[in-house]
Amino acid sequence: MQEAWISLFPWREKVHCTWDTKRQTCISKFQKGYSKSFMNSDVYTTPYFTLQHLLRDIAKCLGTKNWAGKKIDDACKKVEINPHQLASLKSELIHAPLSKYVNVYFADHVLREYERVESMYMALIEGMPLDGVQASKAREIISKYFMTFAIAELCRDMLDGMRLTPSCVAERRQPLMPLAIASISDGAEWQKFYQDATPVQKERIRVWSLGRDIPDPDSIASMGEPWEEGNSWGTYKARLITARIWDYYFSQNDGVHLDLLTEFSPEGCWNEMVRSLGALLTEGTEHYCSTTNLALGLFDLLRLRKPKQANDKEHCLELLTQLDAEQQRLDKDNETTYYYHWMKARYHLHAGELLLAISCYKLAFELVLYRQGENAGKIITEAITASCRCAKPDKKFINRLRRMAVLFKLDLLPPEHSNDAFKAKVQEIEQWEIAAFSQYFNAMFPNESFFPNSVYPADPHENNGIWMVDETAHVLDLTRPNKSFSVGMVGGLVKKMPQLVYFSMQDDFDAVARLLEAGADVNKLSSSNESAILMAVQAMQINLAPLNSLDDRLFKLICEKTHRKSILDSLSSKQKLSPLGCAVQTGRVDIVKKVLEMGATTDRRHDTIGETPLFTAIGMIAHHTRPKLNEMHWDAMKFSDMNLQSVRAHSAGLMPFELDQLKKVMMDQMNDPSFRLGLDATKNYVRENIARYSTADGFREIAKLLIEHGADVNAKHDTAMHGYTPFMLAVELDEGKLVEAMLKSQRHKPNLSDTCVETQRGQRINISQLIINWSSYKVHSVLAEYEQ
Repeated sequence: MQEAWISLFPWREKVHCTWDTKRQTCISKFQKGYSKSFMNSDVYTTPYFTLQHLLRDIAKCLGTKNWAGKKIDDACKKVEINPHQLASLKSELIHAPLSKYVNVYFADHVLREYERVESMYMALIEGMPLDGVQASKAREIISKYFMTFAIAELCRDMLDGMRLTPSCVAERRQPLMPLAIASISDGAEWQKFYQDATPVQKERIRVWSLGRDIPDPDSIASMGEPWEEGNSWGTYKARLITARIWDYYFSQNDGVHLDLLTEFSPEGCWNEMVRSLGALLTEGTEHYCSTTNLALGLFDLLRLRKPKQANDKEHCLELLTQLDAEQQRLDKDNETTYYYHWMKARYHLHAGELLLAISCYKLAFELVLYRQGENAGKIITEAITASCRCAKPDKKFINRLRRMAVLFKLDLLPPEHSNDAFKAKVQEIEQWEIAAFSQYFNAMFPNESFFPNSVYPADPHENNGIWMVDETAHVLDLTRPNKSFSVGMVGGLVKKMPQLVYFSMQDDFDAVARLLEAGADVNKLSSSNESAILMAVQAMQINLAPLNSLDDRLFKLICEKTHRKSILDSLSSKQKLSPLGCAVQTGRVDIVKKVLEMGATTDRRHDTIGETPLFTAIGMIAHHTRPKLNEMHWDAMKFSDMNLQSVRAHSAGLMPFELDQLKKVMMDQMNDPSFRLGLDATKNYVRENIARYSTADGFREIAKLLIEHGADVNAKHDTAMHGYTPFMLAVELDEGKLVEAMLKSQRHKPNLSDTCVETQRGQRINISQLIINWSSYKVHSVLAEYEQ
């Protein structure tokens, strides 16, 4: 026996678990063949509870499940969940109610502690495989030990404020509510409230003090005064809510779980859980020991990137057949089925049978979730890559894989601005991403790793990479004004572009004029969702490298034609460019005004991070007033999810698409003097052009125009600060006149009590703190005068 360490307590000593590592390599030790019972069953129970199940249990303890009861119940009926949906549910079940019942700071604290516990749970799934373990037995252990540990961790900081610990509360063998009330009863504000309380309130407090009732959070919130800066009611109610969490959970199991804290402590509960799961794993190892050599043999033969020999295919098929027969004899509950399907998927793939491989990956994916975390990651990555290699990829399956990849921190999910009202049905995976994954197929499954004489799947999405345009290749055709060209050289990206879009991109005024006269439709898009109006606006954009002509004649010509709203609000593939977003970046208020008059949506989010045009306009002011700030911001954010998403979109297939490889290449580039020299030169070029062709006042006028058109000054953005708004950005930049314009807005007044979260420290910052942090004296004067 050897020790495998799982470092889950960064502030304490490492907690370790033991299991038989001789039989446990990076693959599972347990496998099973085809299972009729699984195929005929609509329900598959996982050994680990899902993340949504964990969230629902915590919501019950908080008393907030009714805030999103049907949503969370429906989510718990499925193993998979969209990460955006999970984040929304956490907000609805934890943050929103606690912000109401106590205050936003306590809501932040509880959500942060919950997500810390959640991340430890995910690390447990990653580090403790449960192959061959009966699901019901594993769940019994996890429900008993992990939930006890989780409740103790969620309450720990608040208990510390009451000079208590989880273990000492457990040893008292009494509810926490009486102790919580005792901890606040000496407070002056509590005493004054109690003195003036109604008989009903006093009776309620008496019952709570005796531990005879578990109050609902609405009753707790109704006590005393709402929280305000300077009063103690936030602390009082936070302690009562904490007591409610504790008492609700430990009242559900007749004191059995309370005994665990008395015997083990929270850390001891974790260790005991790991030990108990390890014991189940050992049992599983013994039960499936006859399959181990077959499994290891398959894994060695089908190792990724390993060249195959002449007889390897026959040998693999023989091992798969033996494994199928042996595991049908042993496994009646699908405890190891995923591994067989995984190896069978690799077998078919390396035999050139891509569709058969994908069907096996589907089965492996469905059975590995919440059973074997490490192998789940491998299966998801392989399945996405293989699926994207198909000529007609199964987008529904790919999106399922992608969601779970994001949930397990294997990939990034695009910002929600792609999930908008302008598409009938949203697909999270886009065509350019499919092409990028398809290209990665060559690295993950190289030709030399295929069985001899197998057909290597050609890349059906080869239009990914550098877009090289031969300007002499296409000739104006006035007989068919809406004709489309295939634009791009062989071996790189190729786009289908209507003539009008193509010649608008070329800034060819004469050709565009003749096409419009011949009846060309301005409401046609390229295969990358680009319009003629977008190209005409980009001709004037001042922050591009290299610059275009800056000539507005083409724009004036095209905008004379009536445009559908869907065209004006369309986003290009990859970079998510919009006509209004690019118009803002021309620095010209007349151009922005015209695009708005044509019917563009004022708050249509654009760019890879999903900015509103108002946020973009205010951000452009900083290039003039605080140029060093932009440089500092870029440096601090270069490896953030936001920037990684942007690099993916802008790299044109030149950079690896797989996340870890992308980060590695970016780090190597940062250490390359030649690359840094080129990057600095590009930044200087853009900076000089912004200074030369625009002014801070120009962007201020654009921002004011957008505000007059109803732009939302409180629209949330997740940048270096989560929940940052255009109003907050104006405060940061000390744009007093802009703040005045926002205060006069007829549509959206600034939320003066709004806050954002500094992501590195998790600290919530209000408007007053922003003013102090950035020395925003002009804004301070404006707000002081407004409040008077």
